[in-house]
Amino acid sequence: MTVNEAQKTLTGRVAIVTGASRGIGSGIARRLGSAGATVVVTARSLEQSKDGLSGTLLETAALIEQAGGKAIPIACDLESAESRTQLINQTISRAGRIDILVNNAGRAIHEKLDTFTPDKALAQVQQYLLAPFDLTRLVLPHMRNQGAGWIVNLGSVSATAEDPPYNDYSTHGGASLYTALKAAVHRLTPSHAAELYADNISVNTVAPVRAIMTPGLDALGAVKPGMDSHLEPVDHIAEATLALVEPEPRSLTGQLAFSYQYLDKIGRSTWSLDGKTILSLRSPAG
Repeated sequence: MTVNEAQKTLTGRVAIVTGASRGIGSGIARRLGSAGATVVVTARSLEQSKDGLSGTLLETAALIEQAGGKAIPIACDLESAESRTQLINQTISRAGRIDILVNNAGRAIHEKLDTFTPDKALAQVQQYLLAPFDLTRLVLPHMRNQGAGWIVNLGSVSATAEDPPYNDYSTHGGASLYTALKAAVHRLTPSHAAELYADNISVNTVAPVRAIMTPGLDALGAVKPGMDSHLEPVDHIAEATLALVEPEPRSLTGQLAFSYQYLDKIGRSTWSLDGKTILSLRSPAG
């Protein structure tokens, strides 16, 4: 099955996707682009990785355009307030509007508590919590002027607390700050959804059910041979993100959507990132 014009649901909209040089951010950006959005892809650099991982903004932009979409790559250091402001200003200058904001960026630092310095902790807070909070604040005037907006924050299944006996992920150490920040994002979302409801701006969280193999996850050494059953493809979370930004904002807001479980619930098929092939066929809900 191939995509048709009826599925170009985001035509005319401009989306910002942070952390779009690789992994989940790149996947989401490509799916929004295949649905017709002009996608502003952003990360710290355009054509050379700052952290040695594979994937660049220019590569993501090229994939969007190869699938028939439109991409605007803009470098932004999300740990800098000035750079965040410049991202919004450049988006308005180059694209003319902002309809969708996807707060995805962040590279987890997993170190044991005794070596986790305050500087590293501050960087994680900036990436995972302060940047989404501030970017949401910065896009508000534009979304309000347009009469609608869609904001999606990236969550994590690891934000849910567990009881003993603890699993290896927790006992190994280093995940405490990351999981706490993701829990904060989960709580931030419904609060912002309530605050912005009158402005016709939706705020939702999307999260994977299982780990998604990304260059960042691979660098952490968290995925071992034989763990395929604990992984999911990026296509599900990209499709779930698209599903959250299609409806009228007031009709779907304040939700925590877990990738393919959410797609199962609403009966929505998972399409490939280029929007051309159905990967997981689901019957419509109801």
